[in-house]
Parts: sequence; structure tokens; C-alpha cells
Amino acid sequence: MKNLSPAQQRVVTAKIGQPIQVLASAGSGKTRVLTERVRHILGNTKRDGVVAVTFTNKAADEMRARLDDVPEIDERVWITTIHSLAQRIVEQYGNSIGLTGGLHIYERDQDRKTIFLQSLRSNGTDVDAFLNVDNDKERRDRERVIQGYLDKFSAIKRDLLNETEARARHADDENFWSIYSAYKDALIQGGGMDYDDLLVYAHRILLEQPWCAKVYRAKFKHVCVDEAQDLNRAQYELVKAFCGQDVRSLLMVGDPNQMIYGFNGSSRDFLCENFVKDFAPEQFELKENYRCSKAVIKAANAIWPKSQVGLAYALAGRFSIRACKDEQDEATFVCDTVQSLVKQASDPEIEGPIELKKMVVIGRNRFVFQAIEDGLKARAIPYSLKKGERASEPSAVIMRTLDFSIRLRLNPRAWPDGKKLCENLGVEPPESWGDEAVLVRLAEAALSSEVIFPEAQEKVLRWIAAIDVEQPNVPKLCSDIEKLFEHPAKAKSAVLKEIETTLLELKEFKANWVRFKKKGLGESLSAFRNAMALGQLGADQDESGLILSTVHTMKGLERDIVFIVGMCEGVFPDYRAKTAKEIEEETNSAFVAVTRSRRWLFVSYPKVRKMPWGDLRTHAPSRFVKTMERA
Repeated sequence: MKNLSPAQQRVVTAKIGQPIQVLASAGSGKTRVLTERVRHILGNTKRDGVVAVTFTNKAADEMRARLDDVPEIDERVWITTIHSLAQRIVEQYGNSIGLTGGLHIYERDQDRKTIFLQSLRSNGTDVDAFLNVDNDKERRDRERVIQGYLDKFSAIKRDLLNETEARARHADDENFWSIYSAYKDALIQGGGMDYDDLLVYAHRILLEQPWCAKVYRAKFKHVCVDEAQDLNRAQYELVKAFCGQDVRSLLMVGDPNQMIYGFNGSSRDFLCENFVKDFAPEQFELKENYRCSKAVIKAANAIWPKSQVGLAYALAGRFSIRACKDEQDEATFVCDTVQSLVKQASDPEIEGPIELKKMVVIGRNRFVFQAIEDGLKARAIPYSLKKGERASEPSAVIMRTLDFSIRLRLNPRAWPDGKKLCENLGVEPPESWGDEAVLVRLAEAALSSEVIFPEAQEKVLRWIAAIDVEQPNVPKLCSDIEKLFEHPAKAKSAVLKEIETTLLELKEFKANWVRFKKKGLGESLSAFRNAMALGQLGADQDESGLILSTVHTMKGLERDIVFIVGMCEGVFPDYRAKTAKEIEEETNSAFVAVTRSRRWLFVSYPKVRKMPWGDLRTHAPSRFVKTMERA
């Protein structure tokens, strides 16, 4: 526990066995405190296990690495995200509440939409006629209606509403509960569940089957939750149910000023009010910022006054605000500054050389990056857009066949994946789903299809049909697929490009398997697919170039040099933020963006922006810019 401040030390060494609340501002070392608290518990108890809940898989990996020197770490500590925690509970004990084995996680939004549309068709709604209209604006409006229902379904699950509560919330739609029930039934009929269901089912298991909860509590006597300000009701109640009356050693660490996931039902109230009421924790506060320069702390305190305490020995840092004529002018400013800093090469305030990987450009949303991307490409400045943890669907035809066929092999009832597989192969789908021999039949159909690489498609389908799902030899599978494309020299350029994409995606698929095995996440094909669905296998992004990131994907990360772009009213804060609660969350987002900077901060905004429909519109500087200017 070296190099802990007195305030941090008090948290780490607090009496073991009691609930603890830590309100820790940006840069105050909250993750370090949580990690050292886990170490302290392990060192001062004999066999007690600890569950450490992190917000992202990356944070879980980092905590695991920090505790790697602790004896019996794998036996005594379960470091997990809240969804991975729920998934294990459902996988182990889902049958206790009537769930069938091998339930599929529909993690992709498009799959949820497909299932919803089919549930509407099955109940007599001509949804195709509803969506297939010629007027583009009308079609977009109708698609928003469909998405609106899916958002409401998620909110019901996140808020753990029962039928009476859901009907009351949507009293203006008398058919709402029947539509929602049909969607839930369609998920089960498709042999699956969505992300929100993981939390709902896990919570049900712990409440309705107390013996299941006791199994976990017998081993895990202590629970630590990071980023607790971002818990929603289902997540908070799941933690609470996991602890029950037996586990009182619950540590929750978070910063109310960094709650930025309100769209996901998150609320600071679960950390600041519910936890206090339910557990009466000992309360601590960490306000000293060990990360940021004085200039950055000043900007952060302008957004949330007195939230940060700077250190006397902190570096001076830099902070500037730039008003730009338009988005192209802002892009020029960013590119010029980036190139100038790289050319400068070094500075006493930056450890090591000044290079692109020490910089990030942050925007409120991804749409503000278009002009900047154009500018970076024109100057050949390497960059990448930071992505979330969930993997997207493959783009190569063979890899899509591999992906969908694995899903169908594990769950023959997964008709959304089955239909996508048939579409990918260019074959007619079967009349019904659930036949375990479906992949063999599709392999036969693929040979007479006009799909690219029909012989390769047929072999992949047969290999997946025959694979041992409990002990799959994935390296051999990848090697066999590679051999199918050993001699592409005479192929047309379009085919060569497809082969190149296939081999690149196959390499990543194989790397995912290696990460899966290295992390000890299981042995089976089902465990592998679930790990991918839960974002547990994402490779570290190549960050050798300049990173462009939204505020939400940059949460929990930091860089020496930060640019915040598009800081005008209607963009940051977002134009949809109207209520006091929504504006508060936008303020939190601005605070998070600013405090990602360790040393230098450059804020800019365009006075004129081009709207999606082509018009130019004048924009005022963001209220956050005005606040920082006055500081």
C-alpha cells in the first residue's frame, strides 16, 4: 500500500466487514483505492472470496493485472462486469426458474429489432406495410416508432417493472403490455434473451431461489463495485440481491459528477441515496486530483465548482478555447495543432516524446468528426475511431457463415441467425427452426447456390455441424479454413479483396480464441460465443495514431493532450437535453471530457455548422465554454 494518500489509506484500511461508500472525484485514484482494498481484504482474511464489479471488461483486465502478484488470486477473487456476473448466474442456475439450457444472448440491436418485427407479424400486425412507404421522412419516422418500442422494452427491464407498473407508465397505449409480452415470448421461442434479460433473470434467480444466492455468499464474503454512479435499478438490485442479509462488506466507489449513462437508466441516486438507506455505509470522500494539471483542474472546477482539489506540486499545464469560423476551420485548427505538437517533439510537462498516441480528440457524438477525419486523411495523419467493447458482425461472406453457423449449431432455434445465414448463402430458409441437422442441409444447398466460394461455404458448414461443442478444436478449424484460400493468385481483384478480408477476420477470430483460453473463461464453444457477446475478448485497439472518441467511449481513460471539439449549443450540450436532469447529465459529460486530459486541453467550436439536410446554421458557443471562459 505504498504511495497512498492519508485519505486513500483510510478507505483501504477501514474496518473489514462493513459497508463503505466512497465519493471519489476524477483523478483521485478511485480504481487504485478499490484495488488496494481488495488486496487488504485478501491479506487480512483467511479464505474469504471477493467479487469486484467493474464497468468495462478493459477495467476488469487492468484490475486483474494490478492484483496479479496476490497469492490465490484466481481462487479468491472474481473480477467481472455486471453483465458477466449475471450471465454466470443465469448459465449455472437458469433452469431453477424454468429457463432452458444454452440460452442465446442476442447482443446485436438489429437482432432485437428482427425478433420484435416477427412478434408483430405473428400477432397479425402488417408491419411490412407499415415500414415500406415511399416517403423517406415518413419511413424514418415509422422506424423511430419501432425503435421507440424497443427502448421502452429495455426501460421496463432495467427498471424491473411489473405488469401493473408498466401498464401505468404506458397508460396512453392500451396494447403496450400485450406487445411487450409478445416480444418476450418471441425471444424465448428464438432460444434467447437480450442484454437486459441477463440482469432480470439473474435478479429473479437470486430472489426466487435463495439457495442459489447462498452458494455464492458461502464463498464471496465481500463485494466491491467500481463506477457505482452509473448503476441503473436492475444493476443495483442485482448487487443488493447478491449480498442479501449475509454480505454486509459492500464497497461502492463512484463520482456523482461523472454519471453519463442516463439513457441506460443510470442514476447517481443508487450510489448516493439508495445505498445509504439500504446499507448505512461508512462514508468517505476523495477530492484530490493526482492526474490533471492545474490548468485542467481549473477548467473542471468551472464546470462543477469545488469538485476538484489540485495539488501544490501539480504541473501548470495548458488550456485554451478556440472559436472557429466553421467545421472546416475547426478541422484545420486541430490538424495544425497536432502537427505542430508532434514537430515540437518534447516538452518538460510531457513524459517522453510528444506523439500521436498521447493525444485524443473527443466529441459529444461521432458526427462531429467528419471534417476532422477529412483533414487527417488529406495530411496523411494516422488516426482511428475508438470503438466500444462489443464486436460487430463480420463483413467477409465466409466469416459471416462461420459466425451465424456457430450460433445456429449452439441454438438451432435461433431463427434470426438462421435467416441471416440463409440470406448470406443465397438459399431458401427452412419452414421451421429447431432441427439439429439444419447445417448439413444448408451445406448441401450452398453447393448449388450463387454464393461466392460455394465449396468453401459447404465445408465450413459441415465442419461446424460436426464440431465438438464441449471441446472444440478452434485452431484446427481456423487452419482448415486458411487452407481453402492458399492459391488465390489467378482470382479477380474483387475476389482477392474478399479473400484478404476473410483472412484478416479469421486471424482476429483465432486471436479471440487465444484470449478466451488465456483468460480461463471456459472450454466450450458456448462459453466462447458468450465471451464474445459480452465483449470479454476485444483486442486492445491499435492506438499508435491519433484517437477520435466520443465522451462515452473515452470514459475511464485518459491522455496527456486532449482536444474537445464541436463545443457549441445544440451539440454539446445535445439539443435534446431539455430537463434539469438531462442538462445535469450533459454537464457531467463535459466534466468527464475535460478530466480525460492529464496535461494540456484544447477546446474548440465552429460558429457555423452544416446540418444533415445541407443547410448552414449559426451556432452559439456551448454554455460550458462560456463557463470555462469566466473561470
